[in-house]
Amino acid sequence: MHTHQWSWKEIDLPEEADEILGFDALGLEFEMSLLEIALEKVNWEALDTPGYTKKELGLLVSLGHIYSRLKKHRKGLETDQILINLYPEDPCFYYNLACSHSLLGEIDDAIMALDCAFELGYDNFDHMKTDPDLANLREDPRYRLYQDRFEVLEKELDSLEDSEDLEDLEEFESTF
Repeated sequence: MHTHQWSWKEIDLPEEADEILGFDALGLEFEMSLLEIALEKVNWEALDTPGYTKKELGLLVSLGHIYSRLKKHRKGLETDQILINLYPEDPCFYYNLACSHSLLGEIDDAIMALDCAFELGYDNFDHMKTDPDLANLREDPRYRLYQDRFEVLEKELDSLEDSEDLEDLEEFESTF
């Protein structure tokens, strides 16, 4: 008798199987373990020359996202802090830090990180308005001040796009 060797990947399961059996979380746990092993010897604190490669940096960013999806918020926060130490001018890393603080209920720290993100140029306001990670902040008056400020900015940008000033600006920028 000839038997066929098969893989679990070949099984044709109904769509709800992922939810029922937790395959998504299981796969993320597996991927998290692989990334942690791959990154365990990286020196993120090397000052004179980077102790990491671009690939390792990408793995660290991916690991942070996996921590978030698995609700391992403390580990996600630690990852965000490493990324900010490496790239203190990146607004997205500060935004992610704000999300991690928010998810941990650290509202003051979340507001401070969000402030840094905006100061560095974070401008994805549509995402910010609906991001479930920031739900803890939405009742805070400081968050509402940001929201009001960005609604005004959005209106100004809309009116600028409709004006001739935008054409002049684009023409000016094209000379560079």
